Amino acid sequence: MIEIYSQKIKEQHKEIKAIINELREDVYSEDDIPENTIWIALKLGQLNAVLHAHLKFEDDFLYPCLKESNNKYTAETAAKFSAEMGGLAQKFADYIRQYIGTPHSIREDLKKFVKETASLIDKISARIEAEDKELYELLTANPESCPIKK
Repeated sequence: MIEIYSQKIKEQHKEIKAIINELREDVYSEDDIPENTIWIALKLGQLNAVLHAHLKFEDDFLYPCLKESNNKYTAETAAKFSAEMGGLAQKFADYIRQYIGTPHSIREDLKKFVKETASLIDKISARIEAEDKELYELLTANPESCPIKK
């Protein structure tokens, strides 16, 4: 049954990666941003929704059960991932508030927008890759940590 949760994470990661790849293409050059501002804002909104759902799943279910594992490495790794993601989630929330809350700010300083967007999506991508490498392994190696309640 633990495969259900692994599959859910994989699907969410796949969707997040796809949105990030689209954003990388659209926010590659300052010259292209003004004509694509609405599209970029929509993609950022989509990333915000998917990432929010993903983090809710991790925060409400995945990390709490892994942190309670009898396996010390599993519990410590889950605690580390959870703490690190909290900081990244706050940075992303601030970024969304700045650029989606006031969309004209995208056009106000294109260089800053490109730099901040690249930095943030690089961090999110690195985080997803780390989860892909370690989190699946922890989950499948320690199925008793996250029992399925019927």
